[in-house]
Amino acid sequence: MSILPMKKVEIVAMRRDIDAILEVLGAEGCFQLVAEAKAIASGDDLSLSGNGRASAASRPREHAESFERVQTIKRILGFEFPDVVPAGARMPGPSDVERLQGLWAKVAGFDADLSANQNRINRTREALAEAEAFAGLELPWLSLENLSFLSVRIGTVNPTVQADLGAKLGGKGMIYPVDGRGMIVAATTRSGRFALDAELQKCGFTPKVFPEGFSGIPVELPLALEKELSALEDTSIALEKRRRQLAGEVSAEWQALASVWAVADAIETLKAGLEGTEQTLRLEGWIPRPRIKDVAAKLAGVSGNRVALRTRMPREIESVRSGKEEVPILFQRIPFFRSFERMVVSYAVPHYGSVDPTPFVGTFFVFLFSIMFGDVGQGGLILLAGIGLQFGWVKSLRHWKKFAPIVIASGIGSMIMGVLTGSFFSNEAVLEPFEKFLTGHFLGHEEARFLDLLPGVDTIGTIMVFFGFTLCIGVLINSLGLIFNIADTIKRGRVGYAIFQKTGLCGAIFLWWSIGMAVRVLVNSPFGLGWWDAVALGLPVVLLIFEEQLVGLIDGHTHHDDDGMFANVIKALVIVIETFSYYFSVTLSFLRVGAFALSHVVLSFVAFKMGSMVNDGSPLGFFLEALIVVLFNIIILVLEGMVVAIQVVRLQYYEFLSKFVTETGTLFAPFKFTFSKE
Repeated sequence: MSILPMKKVEIVAMRRDIDAILEVLGAEGCFQLVAEAKAIASGDDLSLSGNGRASAASRPREHAESFERVQTIKRILGFEFPDVVPAGARMPGPSDVERLQGLWAKVAGFDADLSANQNRINRTREALAEAEAFAGLELPWLSLENLSFLSVRIGTVNPTVQADLGAKLGGKGMIYPVDGRGMIVAATTRSGRFALDAELQKCGFTPKVFPEGFSGIPVELPLALEKELSALEDTSIALEKRRRQLAGEVSAEWQALASVWAVADAIETLKAGLEGTEQTLRLEGWIPRPRIKDVAAKLAGVSGNRVALRTRMPREIESVRSGKEEVPILFQRIPFFRSFERMVVSYAVPHYGSVDPTPFVGTFFVFLFSIMFGDVGQGGLILLAGIGLQFGWVKSLRHWKKFAPIVIASGIGSMIMGVLTGSFFSNEAVLEPFEKFLTGHFLGHEEARFLDLLPGVDTIGTIMVFFGFTLCIGVLINSLGLIFNIADTIKRGRVGYAIFQKTGLCGAIFLWWSIGMAVRVLVNSPFGLGWWDAVALGLPVVLLIFEEQLVGLIDGHTHHDDDGMFANVIKALVIVIETFSYYFSVTLSFLRVGAFALSHVVLSFVAFKMGSMVNDGSPLGFFLEALIVVLFNIIILVLEGMVVAIQVVRLQYYEFLSKFVTETGTLFAPFKFTFSKE
């Protein structure tokens, strides 16, 4: 549960070995590139489809055609890239090239058939729509050509030359058989009518003679078009069936080849940005310190020891010391806390060398959520939902699996709090026998529940103690945030800020002494309050007023004050007010934990109270009571559960993380082989 230490590694290798070396680095997924190489392969998805990287036109000529073929096969057969590049994927070899050529031979002709059939369908539909549009016009047949974009010829040819006629026309016209005995309809655009007439004449075309003044559309035209369209659509269905069959046959082979060329894409694109000599190439990046020995051994193995490595600690690098270069952050923790990592990162990435707050965020989240949302039944549903996420019961929610530990832990915590308050789906009577057994065993006397938060004369004392407990939680979380900030600020060499800033030592002393004074008053301590309290509270505030001057004195900065006396007095007054209001608000903010726990109990009471009011003993009354209870439970589970989760996150962000995560770091983004989701 920490941030892994990093080392900067410089690798120099022979050009002939660089492919094998990059294969190892991509497969290991523990090397983050820097400098020029990072601008090309910046840790984004390394894929066949780009992602802001080199386009197909700029890819190495050696693989450009193969990249295009893999993509075209994907489009034709409706494939999707796998979730991950399988382990062991490597640069393509001669056998992979042959396999891809064989696969392409199967698919390329099929794609041409699909396109030709679809083009013919589109043109036939356009011609049919045109014919139907003019069907009702009482105009001479020959004059309709002046209104239409089509030129149509109806007549007969020798049936043996029909196929040759269609081939000769190519894209210049369409031939539609009418009756299978030589009667055809030929159609083209008005600009292509001369070419159509020339080809028809060569084939011995005999036009049909219409009566003089014949108006409207000849029956042969829509009949031929409808017949042709039906045949083409049947062909389309057959082609689709063939496409699915072909996809099933070649799916596994295509995925394997796609993985191979994803590796080639990543490696070739990265190589284009490396610097080196005629014989060598150099790359530089960050590796987690525990992985260096293993990676170095693998690089030596694939290169025949023709590789040189130089490693440096961050403190040895001038650009890191000056703040010009960020050391990337890689968290190391047990799987449970890994699910809370996004919650921390969504606020800010901790600075390298600082405290990893994720274990604390995870613990506090579950603890606070459980206090505010205690119910055995509702917690059980949350637990069940978490288990469903973990095992992928709902296919559409499988990408949320990483959050399953949060949901499971929150459900368990809610159930534990529900046992303490005796609540089961908002009912406080169902668990009463069980509660009496537990309280008799642990407390020595039977009680209806361990913790009764329902407002009343008998429970006011318990509720006040409970609110005091939530304030203690707030003091603990605030104090940890202050301690982490002091430690991290000192570690970065900013001792003055660690002492004199509001969230530094001065602020911590102010908070802790204020809490101590409040405790002494509450317990009626014999020490009481005295002049020493004014000194203990006033001294940190005075030091905060002169923060800039004192920080400059300790950290060696020059401070220039040109604001004038009046401005400085106003500034001091603002600092005093801000200090008191800040620590007052961040402490009392945790009263909302008790308030939400109390509101949960009250809502549960209201649910059953309203249900009992409508139940008059009749079947309808029982039904209405059950309906009200179920609806209230749904509202509590969905709406209140969501609000409570938001409040917990808010408390963590503003009362904990904001105190010490003040500088944003950079997440570790290793060079690895993955597919784009675009």
